[in-house]
Amino acid sequence: MSTELSKFDFQQGFNRETTQYAEGQRWYDGNYVRFRAGRPQNMRGYETRSTTTFDGSARALITWTDSTVKSRAIFGTPDKLYEHDGDQIYDITPIQTIATLTDCFGTSSGATRVCCSDAAHGRAVGDYVYFTSTATFNNVSLSGNVYPIVSVESNNVFTISVTDAANATGSDTGSATFNYYIPTGGSVAAAGVGYTAAKYNAADPTSVGISKISWTQSNTLVTVSCAAAHNGAANDTVLFIPSNNSIVAATVGGNLILTKASLNGVAVGGPEFTIVSVASTQLIFNVDTAASAVDGNITASNMTARIYPQVAGSIAAPYRAWNEPASASASGLVVKLAQWSLDNWGEDIIANRSGSNIFYFDSDASTTPARAVSVTTSPVSVNSIIVSPNDRHLIALGANEYSPSATVSGTFNPMLVRWADQDDRTNWVPSISSTAGEVVLTDGTEIVGAVRSKNAINIWTDNSLWLMEFAGPPFTFRFQQAGTNCGLLSTHSGVDYNGVTYWMGYNNFYRFTGQVEVLPCTVRRYIFDDINTSYYDKIYAGINSEFREIIWLYCSSGQTECDKYVIFNPEDNYWVYGEMIFTTFADKEVFGNTITTGVTASGNNIYNNEPPEVFTGNGETLTSYVESGDFDVADGNALMFMDRVIPDFDLSGGKIKMEIVTKEYPEQPVADAITKEFDIYNTTQKVDFRARGRQAKVRVSCGSNNASWRWGSIRLGLQGDGGR
Repeated sequence: MSTELSKFDFQQGFNRETTQYAEGQRWYDGNYVRFRAGRPQNMRGYETRSTTTFDGSARALITWTDSTVKSRAIFGTPDKLYEHDGDQIYDITPIQTIATLTDCFGTSSGATRVCCSDAAHGRAVGDYVYFTSTATFNNVSLSGNVYPIVSVESNNVFTISVTDAANATGSDTGSATFNYYIPTGGSVAAAGVGYTAAKYNAADPTSVGISKISWTQSNTLVTVSCAAAHNGAANDTVLFIPSNNSIVAATVGGNLILTKASLNGVAVGGPEFTIVSVASTQLIFNVDTAASAVDGNITASNMTARIYPQVAGSIAAPYRAWNEPASASASGLVVKLAQWSLDNWGEDIIANRSGSNIFYFDSDASTTPARAVSVTTSPVSVNSIIVSPNDRHLIALGANEYSPSATVSGTFNPMLVRWADQDDRTNWVPSISSTAGEVVLTDGTEIVGAVRSKNAINIWTDNSLWLMEFAGPPFTFRFQQAGTNCGLLSTHSGVDYNGVTYWMGYNNFYRFTGQVEVLPCTVRRYIFDDINTSYYDKIYAGINSEFREIIWLYCSSGQTECDKYVIFNPEDNYWVYGEMIFTTFADKEVFGNTITTGVTASGNNIYNNEPPEVFTGNGETLTSYVESGDFDVADGNALMFMDRVIPDFDLSGGKIKMEIVTKEYPEQPVADAITKEFDIYNTTQKVDFRARGRQAKVRVSCGSNNASWRWGSIRLGLQGDGGR
């Protein structure tokens, strides 16, 4: 008896809320696929836009067209700010300070380290500097190059690393100009700090001055003598805070450097240490490396020990109690991810890196590349920015409060919304002649991000949604709380799509259509179980208008950089997910295709995403596939014999692979299942095979590099095969 052909179709989108058998005749899993007219197809790939890589992973990206109709992009990393002009990548990081000095360099013969002298430089390891107006000396040329600082020897001296070793020991007697970049920011948020990091309302740390630090040669134990009695105990954690923010000066035995500190070979400063034992005025702790110098001690009167009690059930590390003042961040206890926020100011760009002031990039500047410059009259500490539409107010979210005596450096308030005068990014002083002002939001601990929508700016705290609407004089803006328990996960995890705002919250996806709604999601459990919760702040949302998609990039479990995506199509109402290397995402309206930044083995780069006819990942094969649930081949009551498959595909550029797996029972081990694999070409009309089972699943994947495929349907030849 010949088998009868049975047609199987599957519901669009991925469904992962139950078991693979329970999902049945639906798509269950996949990667690099989307759906068109209900049918899965592979996504196009990506290719680099520039041969130049950049430092750090991008945390924000904006594209725009300038007055000459030139397509441009700006993106920011924890290290730097960059511009892409369509061809090249340029470093446009703002310069914080400039110093012209003499007799400021020293070399040692055969060494690639150069000592740089600048009194009270205030720099840290990882900060950047470049030099101008300096000649070559001892075979070392510094002019025009940008260098990261590799060590801080004192508050007056730091070192850089150069390519060519010095051919002599000595000092440079000429002059040079030091151009210091704004300090680098955190590439990750420090674990164990901030709200909920420790026991609720846990005890505040205690601080005590230090008189002496002692060591023993070849021993890892370090003894700190305090200026007064302390309340520390064994297993508490101690962090040392310098009064000059760089180094504790010493003349006996060597120097104690607070950042990546070293005391006679003992790494001592900067990180936290677990206390081993205590006396009334002494703290004893272990360091990683034994002392290399003879027994000795060092005076440290310009340093403070901050002691954190061990909290039951918590990690032994510095934390900030829930109500500890924000000034704790100045001590280095709170290290947040350095987020950039970028927005248009006409054809120019407003930029902010969280914790810094605001910067301005002039797209018409004659210098190539033009650098972003500081808006010196803006608040000195801002968490993010946005520009209001139509009325054009520059808005700071989380900022220093206005004070007549401290217009830029008043008390920092993470719940403050503060704005400059209309059409004037430089005037932040409220007055009769100015529309500048500020409002403190409630329901939350900090403002996380904001998005422009059709009638208002949507502002999220970590717990609520607020609407900010232009009202005109005398209040300029009015504020309305639109929802609670719907906070935003990261600065860039919300977007506006056709007047509806979509965002990722702590356990759900949401949208605002006039009211806050939980967005139904067929992969919600899978996604939120997969996210690395330590890196919520790296989640990045974007729009792909070509395919009517909203995409969220995130770090999966065990990963520290974005490696996964989840997509929602609001027009066709389906979800898909998969793997991607991207950290930011910008829509196609400027460059003709979406633009992304990402990390590969060759470094950080900017990409054309999904350009026409490209189905590889920068030349490498992309793993695209889609897999169904375990569907019953008949009614599931009897075993069925299968002898052929008739595929239906739209295929170009090679082949695809089809896999059919049959089972007798849903929980049957994979090793006991029957698996049949076939190569499918444009010319393939049918494939003969032999298998039996009650359930089956289908998997289709890309079988060759740069192939484009689209699934149509499938028919299987079936015949009853008994009940055993």
